[in-house]
Amino acid sequence: MMKRILGFTAAPPAFRTTVLDALFSFMIILFPETVNLWLVMSGSTGRIMAIMEALAFAERDGDGSGMPAQRIVELAGLPVSTGYRILAEMRELGLIYRANDRKLLPNFSFERRVRKPGVISERLAEACATLSQKLTSASEIVVLSGQSLLWHIVTQHPEQDIRLRAYRGYLRATQELDSITRLALAHVPTAEIEKNWDRNAFYSAGLERRQLDWATVNRTIAEVDLGEMQYDMMGNAKGVRRFCIAVHGDDGELACILTVAEAAIPVLDERAHAAAIRRLLMEERSRIEGKNGDMAMVG
Repeated sequence: MMKRILGFTAAPPAFRTTVLDALFSFMIILFPETVNLWLVMSGSTGRIMAIMEALAFAERDGDGSGMPAQRIVELAGLPVSTGYRILAEMRELGLIYRANDRKLLPNFSFERRVRKPGVISERLAEACATLSQKLTSASEIVVLSGQSLLWHIVTQHPEQDIRLRAYRGYLRATQELDSITRLALAHVPTAEIEKNWDRNAFYSAGLERRQLDWATVNRTIAEVDLGEMQYDMMGNAKGVRRFCIAVHGDDGELACILTVAEAAIPVLDERAHAAAIRRLLMEERSRIEGKNGDMAMVG
């Protein structure tokens, strides 16, 4: 199967224009000054981007054999009719390959890139692989994208105790005040949160979710040490316990969050367990934040 970068010569004008507009918007926001990742888009642009991201995931993070259309639409988070229509039109354009087992694969390359000075991008995946291997757990790179958390890299160990629902390209709201949300929002000015976030939508992490008032949320976020590890020993409602640490660029702004994710099962010595993970996270962050004076790319 021959790979190619998106080509639209034979495309219907309306669809061609929509996709090109989507790609143009995507390229523009590769160089944002106030955010660290491309913003979550709406309308036709966002729907096409969601399908492209899901198709790329089907090839890159699976076994290389593709995924059924239904699974791709689910990953894209779109209504069934909308997702199938976009897939059908992309297949007519020759942008999708359909195997004999009805699984789909993209005939194009799609990769999100964001430039961040002071971050050695090649070491992001290396850090996740190292942590996953040493701890027999999952490791992730998560970025704050607008008001959402976006999973940029997900590395899972074949022998870990729990499989993560999160995948590369997975989006989650910043409403559950778990370790990732606390660390991410601690990098956002309070005035910006008060202006743009729904302050009545926050709730606690864990099995018993409780709505949190803004005063409690604000106080909790303010107490976060930006250079230290955050974690929730009891885990979340899905039984996942995450330890996370912030990675910063030369400008001191948040580049991404590096995590270790494991099953929230009891450990004999919680303090020693957390300390061991903290040491490894700190080591990998130091490698990622190596100073080289070049404009590096996250992802």
